[in-house]
Amino acid sequence: MKEKIKTFFSLCVLVLTVPYIVTLLFQGNEADTESKKTELLTQEDLPITVDMNGQELEIEEYLAGIVAQQVPLDNQPEAVKAQAVIARTALLHAVEQKEELPESMSREEMLTLWGQDGFEKNYEVLENALEATEGEVLTYEEKLIQAAYHAVSAGKTRKAQEALGSELPYLDSVDSDVDIPSHDYLKVIFLEKSAFAEKLNQAVGAGLTAETLMDQISVASRDTGDYVLQIQVGEKIMSGEEFRNCFELNSACFYIKEVEGKVRIVTKGLGHGLGLSQYGANVMAEEGSNYKEILQYYYKDVEITKDIQSFLTSE
Repeated sequence: MKEKIKTFFSLCVLVLTVPYIVTLLFQGNEADTESKKTELLTQEDLPITVDMNGQELEIEEYLAGIVAQQVPLDNQPEAVKAQAVIARTALLHAVEQKEELPESMSREEMLTLWGQDGFEKNYEVLENALEATEGEVLTYEEKLIQAAYHAVSAGKTRKAQEALGSELPYLDSVDSDVDIPSHDYLKVIFLEKSAFAEKLNQAVGAGLTAETLMDQISVASRDTGDYVLQIQVGEKIMSGEEFRNCFELNSACFYIKEVEGKVRIVTKGLGHGLGLSQYGANVMAEEGSNYKEILQYYYKDVEITKDIQSFLTSE
């Protein structure tokens, strides 16, 4: 009889506790699922949009318009992918730092520029590049880099420490002599001495005259990429970039000489010379390099990562 009573009470306890145990198990599974969802948050889960002329655009659509402005879309696909990562890095850096966003083109502007056929072809290139590099950015020591780029180098890229006076180890000088065949690699212009002196006098008040001009102009320093850092103009000092802007030169890698009574200025490269060379990137892609290899060649010791939550949601 006692055994029957014990069995009865055991069954009662089991009946009463099973629902509670089952409930705990299901709640535990749900908690685990929610935890995993949090761990697996990706860019698609983040409602990140940017404002473009009063219109809210998803970040990848805005990126398409940036890349469309930055690189020829008939370049090699791997070179376009490299530019997509550069553009995404620059955009998220601006979002993170609350800076002005890089310029972008709307679909309507692309359609106007390219026409219907051109739009469909070029937008497919953009979509492919963005999908292949989805969420990828360039970081150095877990921080977004300043992803500088230019059209054509002077045969070498520049060190940020020399060009900007800033210690950015990932912007180092690398060989890029594959740029030499570019039609933008070399440019020669001739100026009358009087016009040359007048421009410089307007820019820095140097008091130059055509007669003594060439004795009053000399390059004071160059960086390891051969770009002019400083140029002596009479008693004034101009930076290479200031001189470049004054005469609308292709780059600050320039050489000045008097030839047949005129001032000859020879420039090498197109752009500031920092970071990735787009022409060089395209040649590397033609030779079989993928976009990650291209980026890691032109930016020293960087990582290509998809861990962008902190950059997108940073305060």
